[in-house]
Amino acid sequence: MIIRDIIQPKLLIGSPIIYHRLFVFGIIPLKLYRLITQSLIRQLGLLSIFICAGDALALDATSQPLIFNKYRQADISIIIDGGLDEPIWKAQTAYDNMLVTDPDILKPGIYKTQTRFLYTEKGLYVGVWNEQDSATLVSRLSSRDRYINRDGISLTIDTSGEGLYAYWFNVNLGGSLIDGTVLPERQFSRQWDGAWQGAAAETEDGWSAEMFLPWSMMAMPQVSEHRKMGFYISRKVAYLDERWSWPALARTQSIFMSALQPFELEEIKPQQQFVFYPFGSSTFNNIEKETDYKSGFDIFWRPSSNMQLSATLNPDFGSVESDDVVINLTAFETFFPEKRAFFLEGNDIFITTPRSRVGGPGSSRSRPTTLVNTRRIGGKPRDPDVPDEVEFEGVELSQPSQLEGAVKITGQYKAFRYGILAAKEDDTKMDATVLGQNFRYLQDGRDFGVVRLLYENVSHGGRRSLGWISTMVSHPEANAVVHGVDAHLLSSDKKWLWDLQLMRSEVDNESGAGGFTDLEYNQSRGVKHKLSFDWLNDKLDINDLGFIRRNDAINFSYRFRLTESDLPKLRERDSSFRLFQGYNTDGEVIGSGLFFDRNWTFMNRSRLFADLNYFPKKWDDRNSDDNGTFRVEDRWQAKFFWKSDTAKVLAFGFGAGVRQEDLGGWSQGYSAFVDWRPSHRFFISLALDYQNRDGWLLHWDDRQFITFKAEDWQPKLEMDFFLTARQQLRITTQWAGIKAREQDVYLVPLRKGALEPVTKSPGAASDDFSISRLTFQFRYRWEIAPLSDLFVVYTRGSNVDSAPDEDFGTLLTDAWTEKIVDVFIVKLRYRLGS
Repeated sequence: MIIRDIIQPKLLIGSPIIYHRLFVFGIIPLKLYRLITQSLIRQLGLLSIFICAGDALALDATSQPLIFNKYRQADISIIIDGGLDEPIWKAQTAYDNMLVTDPDILKPGIYKTQTRFLYTEKGLYVGVWNEQDSATLVSRLSSRDRYINRDGISLTIDTSGEGLYAYWFNVNLGGSLIDGTVLPERQFSRQWDGAWQGAAAETEDGWSAEMFLPWSMMAMPQVSEHRKMGFYISRKVAYLDERWSWPALARTQSIFMSALQPFELEEIKPQQQFVFYPFGSSTFNNIEKETDYKSGFDIFWRPSSNMQLSATLNPDFGSVESDDVVINLTAFETFFPEKRAFFLEGNDIFITTPRSRVGGPGSSRSRPTTLVNTRRIGGKPRDPDVPDEVEFEGVELSQPSQLEGAVKITGQYKAFRYGILAAKEDDTKMDATVLGQNFRYLQDGRDFGVVRLLYENVSHGGRRSLGWISTMVSHPEANAVVHGVDAHLLSSDKKWLWDLQLMRSEVDNESGAGGFTDLEYNQSRGVKHKLSFDWLNDKLDINDLGFIRRNDAINFSYRFRLTESDLPKLRERDSSFRLFQGYNTDGEVIGSGLFFDRNWTFMNRSRLFADLNYFPKKWDDRNSDDNGTFRVEDRWQAKFFWKSDTAKVLAFGFGAGVRQEDLGGWSQGYSAFVDWRPSHRFFISLALDYQNRDGWLLHWDDRQFITFKAEDWQPKLEMDFFLTARQQLRITTQWAGIKAREQDVYLVPLRKGALEPVTKSPGAASDDFSISRLTFQFRYRWEIAPLSDLFVVYTRGSNVDSAPDEDFGTLLTDAWTEKIVDVFIVKLRYRLGS
């Protein structure tokens, strides 16, 4: 094992660390700091500056564009197999500039990482040699776009050249790929798949990775001569649980997209791309004993580097992936992320603010606020407007609608980017009964439309943008139109970041309006402040095509975050304090809280998460289903979770928590998981969540609420086996079982106040209940070629009728046998074209 010599910074008068501290504390201005840093670079060397003054990296490492060698594609004979054995690689400059950025210590890594670039008129080649002791390598296969702890190389390419949008590509040891998009300043998303090649291979002294990234799959502005881009490359060293990167842009910094390493390309004019995706599928419904055959196609045409046209005809969005089982008995809707390739491609233009983003690495946003939630398209049909005597069977009201087709145009013209989306649903057939007679109800389909325009300007190191978006949902019973304006600002010193969203809706001849704004101040490395304000009137309604948790809200929020690295006996400590206060437009407090959480990363790479929250008294104006407002008492909540080093073959974690219910009862919760990876091809995980609730308050009927004492078991099993890096067998199953015993009955007061206890009539039936829901999926996936797949999928699911007197074992058995979904799907989708 070869260990790199680490340069130790000098702590002398005039050393970079002195000036860095003067800059951080505001004693010297940015311009003077840059001049001093540039002078010291010439005197002491670039690496010393980076070690001592991490913020200088973003200011100075990116000043001069790199120039890579260009070749004709016909002269290139590189095979993307992970090995750097072609002679052409040795002719390229090897860059070894990475520093440790997670944890944020800004020191050189203990191993060499040599990165080489070359390009042709077709695309960019990247080769990376990673020195490492073979006994410490962590190789693991996974589904595409799944983030787990393993050795890997990640490359971000800013094709705009101005920090406006980028793509990122990850090759992991073993060969699994991850990719996605990035929006300013650090909005990562895995909701995009590109047709690129990547591979990794073990070597005698470590491992290596190769990538080929076609220009034609990436949007970029039209230029006349030289094309400027930016890149960021990072290496994950799993057994150390460290990330090294160049440029050294740690997550504790305020900047990312605007500080990538620039490079220049000569005469790159991507060719037109035309991709044709035909598909065929067969679905056997084992309950109905019916087989449905379907065929159709998707088209992606990029006539120029800054424009793409997408279309789908007779699309099949069959169930090759299942959503998690979610038990939601509140008045607030659950958000499910998009998983369909057609709607993910080019979706970034319809993301108007960071609050719209969901699904990025490390993202915890499960309730975004977005004007375009494409899961509405082809989702459950509009609720029928029928008499009360009409009853619909089983899952008829929640079945997905069928799409006849959809089209999307995205592109860029100078400083403007634009997007247009249109989709049309077929009518939905639903089985129903009226007065005991069966009949089939036909619900009209909907038409969807979205138009988006965004102006962006980069100058003096800052960024400004102004956008407009309009959405429409048309149905014979009602139309819904929403307009939005968004604005964004990044200050020239990269410390201030501001986002604004204004909205206006016209639904069923009723007008609503609202908006929100976020202001983030990055005081110094690892120190962040964020202020947020929302104003949403009680008529605002964007949920026909968008998603918002609630309207009728005026919210204030402040958050302080402190990240400290390289501490005695700790690798990192992350602390956060948040204050929230929310009102409805009547001036009633509908939400209030003080939140404190802290995360510790220990030297053995285990982690401990803990939080303590306090919720003052508030008014609940939602859960009664428009039957009045009632008082909720103040409450406390606390929990912790510990997990071991996830780079080990066996990883595990456990946690516990307590919280007060709305009317004062105490509930306990426990969670645990075990992950076992005996080889890079096999993985099995078992997770378990358990809650014992005392005083669980649920709305029952009209003005009536009931508290319950309940047990809630939610196990989840996942298993992966890879025949090869491109052939996967996957089994997932998740069950949610709840048994609830009635405690007390309450009525919402006719005037505002606390819930009023009432006594049930003697002999009245108990309202005990149970819930038992299960999903099971077996899936075989063969990635025949990039973005070309064969799926063989078996899915079954259940929602068992309430049986509170049964034990949990019986509820689980019934969930397996009393299925309401039982389908077998074979689907082939193949990519043809340039």
